[in-house]
Amino acid sequence: MRPTLLTLALAGALVATPPRLALTETALDVPPKIAAILAEIRRADAGQLAVSEEDGRFLRLMVASTGTKRALEIGAASGYSAIWIGLGLRATGGTLVTVEYDATRAKEAAANIRRAGLEDVVRVVAGDAFKEIPKIEGPLDFVFLDAWKPDYKRFFELVYPRLAPGGLFLAHNVVNKRAEMKDFLTTIERHPQLWTTIVAPSAEGVSVSWKRKQP
Repeated sequence: MRPTLLTLALAGALVATPPRLALTETALDVPPKIAAILAEIRRADAGQLAVSEEDGRFLRLMVASTGTKRALEIGAASGYSAIWIGLGLRATGGTLVTVEYDATRAKEAAANIRRAGLEDVVRVVAGDAFKEIPKIEGPLDFVFLDAWKPDYKRFFELVYPRLAPGGLFLAHNVVNKRAEMKDFLTTIERHPQLWTTIVAPSAEGVSVSWKRKQP
């Protein structure tokens, strides 16, 4: 692996921070209305499809700190991570398209995003991501993948040509479900045009891959 200085520094900080020191959704950096919606989504998440709060905060930080303008999420679930990404994009003036295969979850995500006041930032697309992604305008600055794990490599191969030089490709569950995506992890770790590292804001793990600006 060849980690970027930013992600390597973040990785060290995140690994070294005890879980008991983690911020909560009621912290002052999240508006109370949105914090309540995030907490509600987490409570209702019986299938544990949403990312952790720590991962959500990490996504917001990555989007805001890199000045992302055009983002894509693959796997919206009920909109929890899209709201965190949307908060980061509110700071950059960017937008997010999030694709969800399950029609019921897509409706829930859209409703939660509207309640959070982020409908001008986040657009939910219901359908098969393999069919919908080619319709989305590019190039993309930021991609977050949290869908069916055995398909990670296929999703990466579909999206990579549309990822702008200097763009980020993040994938979720790369630690706790590593065995389900070995081909994907091998691809991003050995890709000659990527710098990749693994961080662990929570137990699930997130891969962060930066597309090099020079060949």
